[in-house]
Amino acid sequence: MLKLKKIFIFLVLVTCVFTQAISQDTLSGNFPSLKIASGLHVIKDVVTVKGEMLVEPGARIEFLDPGVLVCEGAVIIKGVNKNIEFFGKQKVEGAGLIIKNIDSSNVDIQNAVFRNLQLPLFFDFAWKRNAVNISENNFINNVGKVSVIQVLNTPFNFNLDSTYVNFKITSNLFSGNNASLYFEDLKSDHLNFEILNNTFVSNSVYGFKNYNISTNIIYGRSDQVFSRFTAKIEGNSFAYNYLVDNLTDTIVHAANFGVYGTDKSFPLKKNYLGTSSIEKIKKSIYDQTLNYNAPKIDFEPFLNQPNGVNPTHVFKVTNLDDTELVDTIIIKEPLKGFTFSANNGLDFSKSTLNYTYFKDDSTLKRTDTVLSFDKQPNGNDYKLTITKLANAGKKIGYFTVGNMADTRGNYVPDVKVGYISYLNDLRRRKLIADLVKDKKSEDSLKRPPSPIDSIKNVFQKIEAPVKSKFEVGLATGGSIFLGTVSSPNVFQNVMNMYNGLTVNYTIYSNLSAGLTLAMFKLSNSDYNSSNNEQIGRGMSFSTSMMSISPSINYDFVDNRLYTKARRFRPSIGLGLDLFSFTPTGKYLGKEYPLQPLGTGGQLIDSGKKVYSTMSFGYFLNVKLKYQLNRFNSVGVHFSYHKSVSDYLDDVGPDTYPDVAKLLAKSKTNGDAAVYFSNPTSRSISPGQVRASPTNPSDNYINFGIFYSRRLFK
Repeated sequence: MLKLKKIFIFLVLVTCVFTQAISQDTLSGNFPSLKIASGLHVIKDVVTVKGEMLVEPGARIEFLDPGVLVCEGAVIIKGVNKNIEFFGKQKVEGAGLIIKNIDSSNVDIQNAVFRNLQLPLFFDFAWKRNAVNISENNFINNVGKVSVIQVLNTPFNFNLDSTYVNFKITSNLFSGNNASLYFEDLKSDHLNFEILNNTFVSNSVYGFKNYNISTNIIYGRSDQVFSRFTAKIEGNSFAYNYLVDNLTDTIVHAANFGVYGTDKSFPLKKNYLGTSSIEKIKKSIYDQTLNYNAPKIDFEPFLNQPNGVNPTHVFKVTNLDDTELVDTIIIKEPLKGFTFSANNGLDFSKSTLNYTYFKDDSTLKRTDTVLSFDKQPNGNDYKLTITKLANAGKKIGYFTVGNMADTRGNYVPDVKVGYISYLNDLRRRKLIADLVKDKKSEDSLKRPPSPIDSIKNVFQKIEAPVKSKFEVGLATGGSIFLGTVSSPNVFQNVMNMYNGLTVNYTIYSNLSAGLTLAMFKLSNSDYNSSNNEQIGRGMSFSTSMMSISPSINYDFVDNRLYTKARRFRPSIGLGLDLFSFTPTGKYLGKEYPLQPLGTGGQLIDSGKKVYSTMSFGYFLNVKLKYQLNRFNSVGVHFSYHKSVSDYLDDVGPDTYPDVAKLLAKSKTNGDAAVYFSNPTSRSISPGQVRASPTNPSDNYINFGIFYSRRLFK
């Protein structure tokens, strides 16, 4: 009988495993359209949907790294009571949803849960839809450190009357996430943001110890240009959001909202910002107070507590006597309890109270104790009196109240009391443990995530940011030759037209690379000189130049950011020239190319060869740019070029050729060859050089004005 029972249990287990395997649907490849029905679905790589994607209630989509779902058409996700889930597999978390392409449809995401993902929602560069609605969703415990939601710009359009996207993020819960919400432009001509009645509670934004714009739970840009629509951010609740240091895993700073750009101010009114103290609110936002180049955030009037329409959460924790319980409290003495203030009624019927603390003074051994408590409601305030005490040894620890719900059955984020001080002590203990093991302390520091750890970084750090670093310009002005056939006085030489096209790429904050394509003319005559020897020589020439010139430039002002205080932006650079040239001259009203004539005796001397009309050079350039706005700039440019070739003017360090030999060699154009070899027919001594034997090199300068434009935001 026992044997039969074991066989029966085995068959049941096999049947369950087989049933689970059958019910699991693995999505892969490209789809013209896709309907994801109720049940479990797995995404292990890039899945692309060209048309409509519909997700039905009851669907659960699991992402395994590098799994990502790319949506190029309509997106319709409408759950019931949060019964649609997008989640990552533990330790191999996938990315999430990427919205890309231009399509005349909508994105509608309601009543879904996004958890344990690398990048839950990413609106890719140059995406576009008619409208976007993200409402009543839970974004909880997502592990990626880049963004929870990232919205890049739609295609740039000069037409202000063009269509725009209404982009709504309303009544969502963001809790336990490791990254920000990033909006490339919170002011835009083409995106009208409404961020209303959301809850941002207990999120960590990973960075380093310096608090900046991007280390806030929401951040973005606000410029004076392209600002037909200003994001409406109202009715939201921000509580217990912190900057966490990547290296030490310790909490550094309250971090709610950051903004940068050229605008003077940005509205953030009618939100609850974690406190009723203006001074404490200022410490949780990054604006002009900390960076004079940033806009000023106008956060008054603000809410003293969250609205009831926001997703339910605990927004304040106090002592039992209603005195302030600071978030940096060090808990060693057993607490008798605390009071929770929520924006809606709470249900503690399934909740638990845990106290986690260290067993001794130095090791990492921890104890997790379940405590009992009584609750005493007073409206939406709840006094929790601890009836079972712990931590008799007075070791640093923290309380966790979990498994809460509101009176409508909705998920409520856990609350931790004393967690900041606990993390600091944990860090100290880890360093001690590493020293005991004879390891270098720096080996124990938690490194930031690898820049190629998953597909989300491919989109974040390669595609859009690279595009924003390109700048294209048009230059015009003059060119002056300073070689053999020129006057020492620059202003006595002939000036010709210069035209150029430049492409610039920002490498680092003050270093950029450039490439210039130029067409210009060089010409001059010895008769422009005040030197009698040159006038007696009587040489003249004209040459058309075509050059391609890469360069490296040092920018004295960070050219990645535009600020009204730093409109003038000087730079200096070094570069190389690769150019072609064709020196010509006039004889009896006819234009002759000089190189084929061998005017320096190259054709009659077996020891010489005709010079090449392709050559190299190098140059120094100086620019002064005036930034009109973030995209457009004008300026002046000057560059000094030194050529490797001595023959831009056809006059190199060659001796005057024998006239008879030159006539015999150049039967067709012999007269012209003789003329250009010695235009004034002056008497010459044996071995006399046509050019200066000590300084025969050819140089020139280009100068003028330019207009440049940054191509992408």
